[in-house]
Amino acid sequence: MCFKFRQCLPIAIALLSVCGRASAQIDVVPAATAASLAQKLVGQGVSIANPTLNCAAQAEGIFTATAGLPGVSGGIVLTNGRAASSGTSYGVNGPSSLLASTDNMMPGDTALDALAGQTTYDACALEFDVIPNNDTVQFRYVFSSEEYKNAVCGSFNDAFAFFISGPGIAGADNMALVPGTTIPVTINSINDGVPGPLGNINNCTNLGPGSPFTMYYIDNSVGTTLTHQGLTQVLRAYHHVQPCATYHLKLVIADAGDPLYDSGVFLEAGSLKTVSYTISTLPQAPAVPPICIKGCLDGRIRVSKMPVTNHPQALHLIIGGSAVPGLDYLALPDSVVIPAFDSIIELSVVGFPTADTAVKRITLALTAPVSCSVANTVLDSASMLIYDSLHITATPHTLYNCTNGAVQLLASGPNMLSYSWSPTIGLNNPYVPNPTTDIHDALVYHVVAQLPGTSCLSNVDSISVSIRSAPVINMPTDTLVCYSATIQLPLRTPDTATYSYSWTGPAGYSSTAMRPTIANITVANVGTYSVAATDSGGCTSSDTVWLFVNQPDTPGINAILTECSATAMFTPIATGNHVNWYDGTNDSLLPAAPAINLSTLNKYSYWVSDTHGRCEGPKKEVVVDVVTCCDGVICIPTAFSPNNDGKNDHFEVLAAYGYTIKTLIITNRWGQVVYEGTRGVWDGSFKGKPADVGTYFYYLELGCLSGGTTVKRGDVVLVR
Repeated sequence: MCFKFRQCLPIAIALLSVCGRASAQIDVVPAATAASLAQKLVGQGVSIANPTLNCAAQAEGIFTATAGLPGVSGGIVLTNGRAASSGTSYGVNGPSSLLASTDNMMPGDTALDALAGQTTYDACALEFDVIPNNDTVQFRYVFSSEEYKNAVCGSFNDAFAFFISGPGIAGADNMALVPGTTIPVTINSINDGVPGPLGNINNCTNLGPGSPFTMYYIDNSVGTTLTHQGLTQVLRAYHHVQPCATYHLKLVIADAGDPLYDSGVFLEAGSLKTVSYTISTLPQAPAVPPICIKGCLDGRIRVSKMPVTNHPQALHLIIGGSAVPGLDYLALPDSVVIPAFDSIIELSVVGFPTADTAVKRITLALTAPVSCSVANTVLDSASMLIYDSLHITATPHTLYNCTNGAVQLLASGPNMLSYSWSPTIGLNNPYVPNPTTDIHDALVYHVVAQLPGTSCLSNVDSISVSIRSAPVINMPTDTLVCYSATIQLPLRTPDTATYSYSWTGPAGYSSTAMRPTIANITVANVGTYSVAATDSGGCTSSDTVWLFVNQPDTPGINAILTECSATAMFTPIATGNHVNWYDGTNDSLLPAAPAINLSTLNKYSYWVSDTHGRCEGPKKEVVVDVVTCCDGVICIPTAFSPNNDGKNDHFEVLAAYGYTIKTLIITNRWGQVVYEGTRGVWDGSFKGKPADVGTYFYYLELGCLSGGTTVKRGDVVLVR
């Protein structure tokens, strides 16, 4: 068809379009089997057999769509080109700026040749037998094509048809017709009414009255998910048949005139069915669920049929459930008739008032009017709740309102109800099931519920609110406690009170005692202690106390005191606010700091603490060690080698316990002082530089802890 053309896009633009295909919202899995394609179409009231497929593997597949095919979310696709895009070969999924024209090198179809009036190519045909259990066969589909827009109203169009043959049909009928006409669905019969560059509007209008049918056309010239330039709305193909008879369906599409420029037909999953019957329950008001209330609100049941036919249809109902016909509701008929040229019939569920307050259920199953194999085949089902009344309960019936807060009222019943409390005094919202009230006088509240949009009212229930005084408790603002003491938390309540208690405090403290005891107090116990007291009516009062801990510091004194033996007495001195001394052997309190006789070598142990006010702090152990001083060896080197080899690198005086170095003076042979200090260590340097090798002279003066001074003189040789 040389007159067909489509503007070629620059390669760069085409590549950009290919990149856009990553977000395509039509996904196709190609090369499905005949059985899987046919079974994908099967819906209510039909069975299939003997599926065959005569089609290029790349030309068909199973698709899902989230955009691009309004009204169809999944099913099968048959094309005269490619079904799925792959690499630089484009199928139906992709932007409309791409050219998906593909020659599959397949023959055409003779039936389509006759329908199109020209030779066809690249035919793709799915065929199978179908057995309906009613008098109509139908399915839903969308036709799309690259022939839009350039070939509209031209001499040639790609051809497709849904042929059905069988009992009562002479030859084969095409089910792919414009709704309400006998005109086949083609590019010329459904389009935007604008002829292509080589088209003539007469080629469209001559098809029959109303043609072209623009109301069924969707322009896709700037689409991003479907490569074809245009498509139809969702159309319905249907045909009258004889129930339980076997019919043959042939779904076929092909190129007409030449194998260029592709078209496709998308058939909705599960849409191959007979007349569709449904049963449902309906609400009586917008905010009301589909229910029945005995003596007040009738239930509504609807039986529907699609499509409308020119003859009445009788349908059988199977009725069950816990609701008893004749006792709980007026018995329903076990069958209904939908009139000719109508699609629905409704039944009312009329409940009988009873004393029982239980909720019952009625169930309804709609069976197939014709059953080709299994009797009473259920097509659809529905159920409805039947209420004896709108019963609500207010709890508790007696409620105590404490003088220190608000209380909550509660009415329970079906969620669909709206509530009303009276009187409204003290209520935060009288139109909710659980309002709060802060009244401080005794009062009875009544509650009633209504089904919105109806006159159905519930029973009336009530709550009596009584006033109860809150528990009487009291605690001081704060309490001072001595370190290591034991305290009972200072709660004051009436002697006759029978409250329950809940204490909390620092570091996760908790107790349920009236006056809990805390032993061996430390700084970890400092903080706020809270108590909640609750009486038998649920009223609660709370109070707090701040607990201070008085913990004096330990006295200032070394833990070990070393003293030289002497014919004298020694009294240790500890600093603090008011220091206490204890004997270390029996922990007895001493009247004053101990006087220790230093003439005896011994270790004496004591404990000392400080007090602040009436609180005594932690005790600290003090050991007085009486030792012999200044009668040991004094070691003075005669030579040393300060060469940093780790051996004898210093001139160092070592003296036994009790000695202290008062001064050490070292001179060279000319009388120059090279070192002077009290450390008793010379590193062999003079004025920051290594001293010369040779003999040096020292003067050493030592003091004794027990009194007196010792002087040592001598020489030492420095070698390197």
